[in-house]
Amino acid sequence: MNKKPHSARVRRGNACVHGGDIYGASRLTGIPVHKIIDFSASINPLGASPRALKAAAAAMDNQRIRNYPPPHADGLALRIAEMLGAGVHKNGERQVITGNGSTELIYLLPRALRPKTVLIHNPTFSEYRRAALLSGARLLSANKNLSVKRGISSEKECISLDCDVLFDFDRFARAMREADMAYICNPNNPTGELTGREVMAALAREAKKARCHLVVDEAFIDFCPGQSLAGETAKGDKNKNPWLIILRSMTKFHALTGLRMGYAVFGSAQTAKKVLEYKEPWSVNIPAMEAAMAALDDGEHAEKTLRLMEKEKNYIGGQLREAGIWHLKPAANFFLIRIKRPGELVKRLLQKGMLVRDCSNFEGLGEGFIRIAIKKRGENRLLLNCIRDFLLK
Repeated sequence: MNKKPHSARVRRGNACVHGGDIYGASRLTGIPVHKIIDFSASINPLGASPRALKAAAAAMDNQRIRNYPPPHADGLALRIAEMLGAGVHKNGERQVITGNGSTELIYLLPRALRPKTVLIHNPTFSEYRRAALLSGARLLSANKNLSVKRGISSEKECISLDCDVLFDFDRFARAMREADMAYICNPNNPTGELTGREVMAALAREAKKARCHLVVDEAFIDFCPGQSLAGETAKGDKNKNPWLIILRSMTKFHALTGLRMGYAVFGSAQTAKKVLEYKEPWSVNIPAMEAAMAALDDGEHAEKTLRLMEKEKNYIGGQLREAGIWHLKPAANFFLIRIKRPGELVKRLLQKGMLVRDCSNFEGLGEGFIRIAIKKRGENRLLLNCIRDFLLK
């Protein structure tokens, strides 16, 4: 297959900066960790399912902890396969691989599949870029930049854009013809953009034509019921797409952040088998495995989460519009806002024990963008009041 690589190899960067470093914030400010309100990491404000917490605690039994976990969390992989309708064949072949968070799998895929050229839809999660470069791949970008050139001149020019204006299907589909692997986050981080299931299914078909592995990171898809592309992996052999790979995380919606839990669903058992050959054993521990299975079974907690999200999205969106703050309408559990003097605001909030995500290091974003997680009403109100006070000074 002749692919046209990017003309220049991109220099490898250092480890990327993320949100969620409450320990570093505590050291910097002297504020105890438990008093810091973290809006920089977009985690379910209700926390983990009570069933998941109970299951994890029960797994901390001396007899179980002193034994190795299953090398590849087979019981959990089977449970996920059954939930999604993905195949687990009689000969032991599988379409699901579990990992120590989806980040482990982001790095595993290019290491195993060895793409020469990787396409990324920016602005997006920075680990796709780093994983591709560390595997020796070259980068292509199908950017549709979100920047001050879009006519945003001040906080008082309140613009609330629907996120689907950012993804250019035709541009991305064309670019896949020049790539061996493509990463796309849906809903996207940090924009909150959701590309609908039918459009993503069409994109997967384009990937199949281009013979390009399409990696769809659905870390936030649980906040958008019915929009996952994972069902595409359950189709019969005639319609199966061996070029499709779905990544799922149990960090955001299920709040198993500290336990580290994620999984990949493959359109082909053969591709999954190849990837598994490169994977380290025992990366999923027993408490994480038990908590994950319990969380997947807790529909009540899921419904409660979705109700809270809908209520708080409406509240925050209304408050931002009232304050004249530019923002994108989110499909996930966070808002991307643009504000003047973002660095000064981040520091001001940190002094008050609140973390937000400065998005200045996201490729494809202009200046002034900040991502804020959706939390419970009292915390959301506190943050918005602090932002208003800052704007008045």
